Amino acid sequence: MFQDLKAKLLAGQIAFNQALPQALPHLRGKIADEKLLWLASELQGYSNAIEFYQTTDHNLPSYRVVPGTLRLMTAEGQLMELRHPYAKRDHIFLSSPIAWIEEIANHNQQEATSLVEVPELTAFMTKNGGGVVCETTQSEVRRIIATFRNQFIDLLDQVEAKSGT
Repeated sequence: MFQDLKAKLLAGQIAFNQALPQALPHLRGKIADEKLLWLASELQGYSNAIEFYQTTDHNLPSYRVVPGTLRLMTAEGQLMELRHPYAKRDHIFLSSPIAWIEEIANHNQQEATSLVEVPELTAFMTKNGGGVVCETTQSEVRRIIATFRNQFIDLLDQVEAKSGT
């Protein structure tokens, strides 16, 4: 099962929003709970991502931290400057589900920059509608995808090696 999934991921024949739900039930009991939580957070997004801005003692994956700028995307689609202390940071944690990031990576291949929704900051920083996005380079978005893919495949390989299949 894992070999087929790995081959499809490497060939780009399956997206993470399909691969993770297929793999998770088969990984239960075979990997540590913290790894299951990591995969679930990748699938659903990081609900605890606000910790990145509030403390240096968080357990969020460093590969999701990108150089970027926080902006407000208005309901009309205009980018506006945010006046919030968090918006002064030059590194942002991208908390969105991996499928959203994968979609942006695949959709904006010719673009130099990408806008990635930062849902936990939308409720925290906006009151008049719109959403908070991170403006970052497309290469950073692709780096997140490649890093997660490699770590996920490595995990599948480790489970297969332990089970002897």
